[in-house]
Amino acid sequence: MKHKVTCLLAALLLAACTAQRQTVAEPDSPAPVFAAAPVSAPAEAAPAEAAAPAEKPAAKPSIPVNPAVKTEPQTQAPAPAAAPAPSSPQQEEPSPTPQALIRQARQAQTLSAPPQDTPAFEDEDLISLEGRRLSPLAYSPLRPDTTQAPWSAEELKYGVYYTFIRAGTAYIKNRGLTTVNGRDAYLLQTTAFSASVIDAFFKVRDVNYSWLDTENFYSLGYLQSVREGSYKRDEWLTFDYPRQLFYGEVQKKEDPRVISGGLSMRVLDMLSSLYFVRAQKLEPGKDIVFDIINREKQYPLVVKVLGKETVKTDAGEFDCIVVEPQFRGEGIFVSKGKSLKVWLTDDAYKMPVKMKAEVFIGSVSAELLEYKRN
Repeated sequence: MKHKVTCLLAALLLAACTAQRQTVAEPDSPAPVFAAAPVSAPAEAAPAEAAAPAEKPAAKPSIPVNPAVKTEPQTQAPAPAAAPAPSSPQQEEPSPTPQALIRQARQAQTLSAPPQDTPAFEDEDLISLEGRRLSPLAYSPLRPDTTQAPWSAEELKYGVYYTFIRAGTAYIKNRGLTTVNGRDAYLLQTTAFSASVIDAFFKVRDVNYSWLDTENFYSLGYLQSVREGSYKRDEWLTFDYPRQLFYGEVQKKEDPRVISGGLSMRVLDMLSSLYFVRAQKLEPGKDIVFDIINREKQYPLVVKVLGKETVKTDAGEFDCIVVEPQFRGEGIFVSKGKSLKVWLTDDAYKMPVKMKAEVFIGSVSAELLEYKRN
């Protein structure tokens, strides 16, 4: 039951992680670089055209494509630059270690507790963050979202189902704007709850944050805080593009462990990738390719645009575009040979209306119950 619920929530949120990692077979073609402009690889990286899947070239979407998103003119974002070379070896200073950067980030926290969340729906529960190891970015003040993006002040409520059984409820919301390393960012949040009948033997209370750059739609960091039965995991990463590295911590039952790695291009995390796809012009038959970092791993994600369908849920009837994420690295949503499909409204909002993933027995799905926006 644990992995059924977990896969279900991952399919819903395009962000939540499973308690057990699964693997998807690697194709023979080389892994693509981040193909979408202006979230681009540094100049020395291989050209995006050479990185697309062999059978079909990847689309090079312009970000943002929606005229309602008020951002700066769409020029290529500069790649992270290395620090200038010192004039002499005597002047060279060692780069801070990930441990030192984490200590600095903790010391720079501006709030004593994360900004308080508020219910958007009549029966919405809130998850306590007490006892969870959070990212230092979670302690930053929030301000209202004034960007007029398609997801500005958007709040979504989903029913989560295993076959026809209601397994839980999940919420996706844009909490507002904050500042991350001098960049304006959306604070995106998901929460997931198991149904009361399941709580008695397998209680789920998951929280995910993602900080998405408001100008060019790349990730500035993420937080995953998982509580599923007796399993718990807190993980966060900050993407430090000027230093060309990522750093963070992961904690299960043991003491927290520092995690870090190199960063040669601008990337997305699992939750921010949903919003990145929503910002694209989606055309059936054209793929979208970008790189994901999750659990210390970087790998390309290919999103196939399959076609158009009409979907009816408790929230209404919607004309939708169907997309299918496909991994060429480690799988997060489903195991080898399985599939995940997402139905996005065929309009300026591209709101996720339905998600469905195959599991080992049957399927899991999430359907929109209610939504609010400014």
